[in-house]
Amino acid sequence: MSKVVKEECTHTDIVREITIMEHRMNSMEEKLDKVVEKLDMLTEKVLDPDIGVTARVNRNTSTRKVIVRALWIIYAATIGLIIKMFME
Repeated sequence: MSKVVKEECTHTDIVREITIMEHRMNSMEEKLDKVVEKLDMLTEKVLDPDIGVTARVNRNTSTRKVIVRALWIIYAATIGLIIKMFME
């Protein structure tokens, strides 16, 4: 039965189906373009050397190193004061 239906398709039916397929392909191309734009935006936000996530991580790391050094100085000074108090 399906062979009969396929054979009875007219030129108009075929053109209509091709038009629908073209519309779907164009729609998919538009969606793909939007996905590419979003991916480019995300890549820029992550890898931008001035304001990206990588730059923020680097700033946080350098800040953490400075804070750790300051804490060691405070610990050493505190221990020195405690030892001085016991020596007097």
